[in-house]
Amino acid sequence: MRMITLDYGYVRRNLEKIALSDKMKILTWNINGIRGNKGLGLKQLLDSLDADVICLQETKVSREQLDEASAIVDGYNSYFSFSRARAGYSGVATFVRDGATPWKAEDGLTGLLQEEDEELRIGHHGDQSSFTCEELEALDREGRCVMTQHVIRDSSGIEKDLVIINVYCPRAEPDNDIRKSYKMRFYQLLQSRAETILKSGRHVIVLGDINTSHRKIDHCDPTNDEEFYANPGRKWLDGFLYDPASDGTTKDANEPAEHHQFVDTFRLLHPEQLNAFTNWSSATGARETNYGCRLDYIFANKNLAQHFFVQCFIMPEVMGSDHCPVKAVLDCSVVAAKKCPPLCTRFMLQFSGKQQKLSMFLIKTSKLKCGLTKSQSMESSQSSGNCDFESVNQEESSFDDIKLSGERNALDMTDDGTSSSQTTNDVQMDIKCTADCLVAEDLNSKMSSASNGLPVSHKRVFNDSRKRVDTAAKISKVETQPARKQSNLLNFLVKSPIGMNKESKSNDIKSLVENTSLQHDRLNSDSKLQTVCVTKDDDCHNKNDGENVKACTEAQTPELSACTSKTDSMSSSEASNSTFAWKSLLKGPPQTPLCKGHKEPCALRTVKKSGPNRGRQFWTCNRPEGHKTNPEARCDYFVWVSNKK
Repeated sequence: MRMITLDYGYVRRNLEKIALSDKMKILTWNINGIRGNKGLGLKQLLDSLDADVICLQETKVSREQLDEASAIVDGYNSYFSFSRARAGYSGVATFVRDGATPWKAEDGLTGLLQEEDEELRIGHHGDQSSFTCEELEALDREGRCVMTQHVIRDSSGIEKDLVIINVYCPRAEPDNDIRKSYKMRFYQLLQSRAETILKSGRHVIVLGDINTSHRKIDHCDPTNDEEFYANPGRKWLDGFLYDPASDGTTKDANEPAEHHQFVDTFRLLHPEQLNAFTNWSSATGARETNYGCRLDYIFANKNLAQHFFVQCFIMPEVMGSDHCPVKAVLDCSVVAAKKCPPLCTRFMLQFSGKQQKLSMFLIKTSKLKCGLTKSQSMESSQSSGNCDFESVNQEESSFDDIKLSGERNALDMTDDGTSSSQTTNDVQMDIKCTADCLVAEDLNSKMSSASNGLPVSHKRVFNDSRKRVDTAAKISKVETQPARKQSNLLNFLVKSPIGMNKESKSNDIKSLVENTSLQHDRLNSDSKLQTVCVTKDDDCHNKNDGENVKACTEAQTPELSACTSKTDSMSSSEASNSTFAWKSLLKGPPQTPLCKGHKEPCALRTVKKSGPNRGRQFWTCNRPEGHKTNPEARCDYFVWVSNKK
């Protein structure tokens, strides 16, 4: 009887896959730019994340920049929200498997961006009376939210609507009061919309980059309690989230009863897990030492979180951004819609295969060859009475006649073996340049005569027209101008550059120029002297008498050696002076110091934050940032680069 060995690890992994195959998986990730594709094709990237609903933040793509490869991915349908403030900024996107197609989708939180019928909207926008119209438009202008509505089915077969709100909350510097206010107003609008949808009887999930770490356990190096919890974003999270460890009572009796309706699903399943971070500073290499914070969350209403969430975990092994994904598994299946909502990128005009405007391909626009439109010519002719439009039309017709005759001649000149298309193009180019020059000169003369005696307002029309004519004439003569010769380097050193008014620098430049020119003259004279010596030596060698040749050579040897030594001494001294002058002008990089903690070469960095020190350089330890107790992390070495020269 043969024994069979089983790989229990392999069996367990496959059983888990089978068990999770009928469960809903959602994922959130701040991708920090979708166009890079992180070294993979977008489909391969989405497949590797293995989720039914993939919510991405900070896509950094505008509607015009979105290409078909990112908008239409095989096996997925996508929904984008673009920043209308500036290109390449903010933006979110939700990719859904075709087997989990949403029933509805909506761009933004306010509902002002939707043009579809009420039946196609998710709706339930809440009380927006505390917001002005300008605030509502500004909060949706940066493309920070997209919502999808799905239908889920539990194990008993009961179906219910689920709304997933994918958000990228604003980030605000501590000293920027305007952005801090914008961030808090965005939080308030998000909470109002989520709680209103929840009241309508649907499940709600709010996920994405919230841009605030909630508890001290979610931060690598928190400050003291008073300063940490005084943060307005943390106070908002305290009122938005329900704490399962509490007895169910709210901290503030004045807070409305509908608050505290959502749960942090990661902390629900991992209440005490340490060093669970999702964001690290890429500039300081803090990911190597896990010196970060938890900014990415999956919030769910209490009923959904407590009865449907099976897993919620962080994926720090997924690289490609300064954030990592967060994934959750729900004990339910998804009922897919038969067709995608109108917000789907497949229906965007540039990807739907439909012609945007037929008129742009049928309407023929006619302009004059010199850049002067017929309307401008009519205005000038009506105002002056001297320059009529018929003369311009005659010139156009004469140009067309020349062009047609040139084409006929070009078609006839194909007997020499050249192609008719090449000959035609060459002839047309020559004729066009000639005709442009003729038309430009004729119009110049007519406009100058027509503008005499006109008021100032009428002369402006002719002046603008003459400028266009002059430009056309100059363009036609560019090819005939000879190429300019390269300037001498000394021409750039004679005049002192802008911002260098010190006497020392000007003296260095003058000495450099004088030494260079003197060296050039002396080298020329030395070469002439050597030529004379060699000529005399050649004369000696041409003699037939051997003794005369020897005597001539001995006589010329001292003179030649003295000439060579004099040249070498002068060239060495002048080269040293020239080198000193160049070194005084072009300062090399400063010497790299060693940090005191590890005795390793430091890194040179530049201050980019706005303030009095913006642009200054400093030396710091080259190791990644980390906690002070970590010996492998960066030490506290810091020194400014001296500006003294």
